[in-house]
Amino acid sequence: MSGAVEHRVGFPSKMEGEQQQQQQQPQQRRAGGGCNPVRKPGPVSMDHVLLALRETKEEREVRIRGLFNFFDSAGLGYLDYAQIEAGLSAMHIPAEYKYARDLLKVCDANRDGRVDYLEFRRYMDDKELELYRIFQAIDVEHNGCILPEELWDALIKAGIEIDDEELARFVEHVDKDNNGIITFEEWRDFLLLYPHEATIENIYQYWERVCLVDIGEQAVIPEGISKHVHASKYLIAGAVAGTISRTATAPLDRLKVVMQVQTKRAQIVPAIKEIWREGRFLAFFRGNGLNVMKVAPESAIRFYTYEMLKNFIVSVEGESKSNIGASGRLIAGGMAGAVAQTAIYPMDLVKTRLQTYAPVSGQVPSIGKLSKDIWLQEGPRAFYRGLIPSLLGIIPYAGIDLAAYETLKDMSKTYFNTEPGPLVQLGCGTISGALGATCVYPLQVIRTRMQAQHTNSSGAYKGMSDVFWRTLQHEGFSGFYKGIFPNLLKVVPSASITYLVYETMKKSLSLE
Repeated sequence: MSGAVEHRVGFPSKMEGEQQQQQQQPQQRRAGGGCNPVRKPGPVSMDHVLLALRETKEEREVRIRGLFNFFDSAGLGYLDYAQIEAGLSAMHIPAEYKYARDLLKVCDANRDGRVDYLEFRRYMDDKELELYRIFQAIDVEHNGCILPEELWDALIKAGIEIDDEELARFVEHVDKDNNGIITFEEWRDFLLLYPHEATIENIYQYWERVCLVDIGEQAVIPEGISKHVHASKYLIAGAVAGTISRTATAPLDRLKVVMQVQTKRAQIVPAIKEIWREGRFLAFFRGNGLNVMKVAPESAIRFYTYEMLKNFIVSVEGESKSNIGASGRLIAGGMAGAVAQTAIYPMDLVKTRLQTYAPVSGQVPSIGKLSKDIWLQEGPRAFYRGLIPSLLGIIPYAGIDLAAYETLKDMSKTYFNTEPGPLVQLGCGTISGALGATCVYPLQVIRTRMQAQHTNSSGAYKGMSDVFWRTLQHEGFSGFYKGIFPNLLKVVPSASITYLVYETMKKSLSLE
């Protein structure tokens, strides 16, 4: 991983001969300090780019043609996906930030699956203009180069907080001649083959991907906020969104739990009638208070435990925090999920007991009384009954969810010929989450049955394996999927409500 981190994107060696003469002159001019302020009035144009690069139109044409010929090593006169992929590999660009397919789609204006030179040239024109505009925006002193403090200010304005070590590493990664500043040529070389929109947030994430491999943890925690100066506000927004979403889908959650614990034939309509008889409309929301109370502490514990574990792992390995690697992130994410789940598990067990309680004369005990009864009659260990199957489902769920999400996102790119927007990503996440939940659903049934059953009752389950064999023997494989239908019915409204409320909360908390 460390080799990939230290790698800088450079142009291929076969282009050096064609550009040697034009490179020597700028190098001599840059000897005075490297900055090259452009004193040309008017809106940004290609003339500004040429002045910033100290190139003539002819020299730029030679450079772009040389890059095209490098990718077109077979001399076919066009580029396809295989050629672009091979070219990026030849440049030793790490797989974590090779965007071969995206680059092809952005360049391929006529959508024929090939990129001719005119299409390639048009991409280069648009990209260099785009990069120069954001370069100028960051270069507030307009001295023709980006200073570390200017880059730091731009990241802070974008809501991204990094420490001095990370800032130095960021600058070092882009600064090819190691003089402590970033010229436009270095800025262009770093981002020229990045096909997405060049915003400061995207550029930081692009650099971060070289060092931090995203394994897509599906927590309540909003993605990518660990460096954000408003991380606590994002957690609040996520907690409010989760609260409203869980409340809106509480009737389906109650129905699912009731069906999961039925050892005989479980049917939806009779289960709904039984819940209605217990307490009319409000009976469908029994246990929702605890379900809502879990959101904030679980998210916060998972988030801060994850950050602490990352620090611990890199301190043991002697690496920087950015070099933790995929395995380190997987370990930290899995352990953080396990810690959060263990911490709030007693609340989850009490919630299940409330939802499955058979009321006497219509009376349902309070949370306090129910918790006290469990403590006195079954002992403190009863609060963690069913924890093992719950923990066993964390990693498989995350792995299936991630694999399905990435596959669906790639399919959407192919179908729409563009980067998936927020709603498409929401759809991909909804489907992948439903698939992951379905695959680990048997573990959820085993957990719920262990939670609902009193340890001192006759015929109590002896453990996880006992639940498995008794369910398989008396109910067959279908017994492990009781309640799956209302569980799947929750997916779309839950994801949609969470997304809409989360976006609204971000605006309310001035996070946009």
